[in-house]
Amino acid sequence: MVKLKKITFFLFLILILGGCTHQEVKEGQVYVVKDDDYMEEQVGDILNIEGRIPFQKYVNQSFVDQMEIDQILLTIAPNGKELYFMERIETHDFTQVIKGNTGEQVRIIRKDITTKDQKIVIQNIPFVSKVSWNIEGDMVAFGGGGILTIYDRKNENTIMKEKLAQDNITNFFWSPIDASKLYSEQQDLANGSIYYLTSQKKVEAYETREETYYKGKLDSNYYYGTKWDLGNGDIKTVILDKQGKIIKALNSGRFRDAYEKSLVLVGDGGFGLFYIKDINNSQEVITLTEEYIYDVKFIADGNIAYTTKAEDIEANLFYLNIVNNSGRQLKKSKVYGGSIAVLPDGKTGYISGPQWQQVDFVEAKLITDSLGEEEELDEIKDIYKGIRGAMITLYDFRMEGKENWNNLKKYFINTDSPNQWAYFDMENIFKEKVDTSFTGYYAMDIYLKSYAMDSGGDRVSVKVSVNTKHSHARPMMLDYALELIKSQGAWYVTGFSTFPYSTEENKIEEIVKETVEKIQMGKLFSGKLENQNITIGQIQFWLRGLPRLASNVESADAVKVFLQVNNQEKQEVYKLVLEKVNQSYWKPINLSREDLSSL
Repeated sequence: MVKLKKITFFLFLILILGGCTHQEVKEGQVYVVKDDDYMEEQVGDILNIEGRIPFQKYVNQSFVDQMEIDQILLTIAPNGKELYFMERIETHDFTQVIKGNTGEQVRIIRKDITTKDQKIVIQNIPFVSKVSWNIEGDMVAFGGGGILTIYDRKNENTIMKEKLAQDNITNFFWSPIDASKLYSEQQDLANGSIYYLTSQKKVEAYETREETYYKGKLDSNYYYGTKWDLGNGDIKTVILDKQGKIIKALNSGRFRDAYEKSLVLVGDGGFGLFYIKDINNSQEVITLTEEYIYDVKFIADGNIAYTTKAEDIEANLFYLNIVNNSGRQLKKSKVYGGSIAVLPDGKTGYISGPQWQQVDFVEAKLITDSLGEEEELDEIKDIYKGIRGAMITLYDFRMEGKENWNNLKKYFINTDSPNQWAYFDMENIFKEKVDTSFTGYYAMDIYLKSYAMDSGGDRVSVKVSVNTKHSHARPMMLDYALELIKSQGAWYVTGFSTFPYSTEENKIEEIVKETVEKIQMGKLFSGKLENQNITIGQIQFWLRGLPRLASNVESADAVKVFLQVNNQEKQEVYKLVLEKVNQSYWKPINLSREDLSSL
């Protein structure tokens, strides 16, 4: 009887296991295979593989010869019958970018190699810096500027355009076993959304149990992936097989590109570029830079091209860096853009920007090495220089703790009629204590939101949006309202959130006058400044709850007023703060000589 029970249990177990192995696998449902007896191989384990060279040899030079002016050959279809070109769409939208990657738009053109027939298949997307085909060779993904576009060449249409546009996608890779599955990466998510194209389903990062995403190809059997440790948040690059089994753990960081047995990784938030020459010696890491990486690519001969911000404070430029396969720098040139498009053979590339610049990667040089005139309208070119200089001076202190007094004098000024004291504001900001434990590298984008020149042509009001990424902090976006004035041929920032020509400013000025009279009479703040000679200085609009400067006057719920107190012994500056109670009543809440840079 006992023996019969054992046999019955054994048969039952076989049925259960057999049923599990034949369970239907549904698209869009994530299945995680765990092998309890499997342990990740250590970093020192040797993989006897050569890797792959990611470039295509042209059958003949006519592929490149078929490129027209303002066209870039992006990819050759796996069937060898079609070419895909990127072509610039003429626009002046890049003038809205004061600092950062310009916003040029492109179209993708498909060309039949035999018939020479051409067709525009994609319109109005950013400069494309990465192209990848799925395993069937019937869908191709184009990525750049945070936008991913997928084209189905069989059905001749784009797929999931609306859902893809919802995410800022910084990197992507196809599944090695599912032709309709694509993994994505976002700025703040190493493992982002997963897209199932046949079912048009998007699976968010928090919805999946997959801890490892495919990111690149090592050879026909092995792939690179990014493993996200849900416990401690660590991001590590690993080597996987097609079934998702981790074969080898490499290093912390996000995978970016590979060539034979070499790869490059970027650090947290895109800061830092790390080169591993041989996956079998992954503990030997060459740090190429600790700055923010806008783009990085392997190029011909296993050399590396990458872009960082240029040091020129007044110009919107980048550095193109080319290093050899030993990590030694071959070339560093100023260029217009931060994105790199590498032609299929890896020997030539183009840099994004208002003017596309061709690069000879074999000779490690720009075809046009000198920069021409900046593609900015003459009317605002000098204003942009002033804005760049002022905001970089401000953020160099906020982000890196740098006090640049020369730039303070170069880009800021105090003016009268009306009183605007941006120079004085910056002097007090420089007196703030900066937590040096959080200082580090940062990257900045500045976008123009609005622009209004006065009739005299020597004053301008602008609103800008400043997006920053920091090596030790989360990304941040702030809007600023700036007043600039032209003096001796140069433009200076003279006011932050002063709105000198607004109706609200005129109303507040009258309220401030009445408040100062009460202060002089000893009716407010316990008689502080009673009978003193007080001159009203700058009036500035704030958001009290945050607190920060108001980017538009209508949303302000507090004002800070500088009062200049004159007596025989010395001249002192106080700040008077009024809080908005309702549309007709502003309540005085503070009068102080301390912390003049804050509310």
